[in-house]
Amino acid sequence: MKTDLRVKARNNIYFLLAGLILLVSCKGEELYFQYQNVEKGDWYRDSVLTFSLDTLNANQIGEYNISLELTTSMLYPFSDIQLKIDHNFNDTIISSDTMRYRVTDEHGKWLGKGVGSLRQLSIPYKRDIWLDSARSYELKVFHLIKVNTLKGVERVGVRVFKEGD
Repeated sequence: MKTDLRVKARNNIYFLLAGLILLVSCKGEELYFQYQNVEKGDWYRDSVLTFSLDTLNANQIGEYNISLELTTSMLYPFSDIQLKIDHNFNDTIISSDTMRYRVTDEHGKWLGKGVGSLRQLSIPYKRDIWLDSARSYELKVFHLIKVNTLKGVERVGVRVFKEGD
């Protein structure tokens, strides 16, 4: 019985140390990370997910990378996702981008991380975007899949971070 407790205690210590090392080793800076849940995993074609990044502090001015964070369930019926993104990162005028990104590999295996029925996929979107403190930023995400209700999308997020994170 004592041996089992010692093994558990040792494993807990290793787990704690690994977590601390992971925290300390992150050298990048995360400026913004926000998710929006998709109600009941049904993303309607006319639904817009809006993310707002308010005015930055003077010490946060600089170049950042942006990724879209997609959480899908096994109910997601397609091997890719097509998105339209409206944003004002480059100017006060709204720009639009469309992107297509694979959710599964060529053999049907889900990409990304996760356990059970949920998968988290980080989709690189923009690199080295200059953000300053003079204005607010907004990003709107729409899906372009040719169905009225896209099943299996649980949540969508936006992450703004400096390299190394």
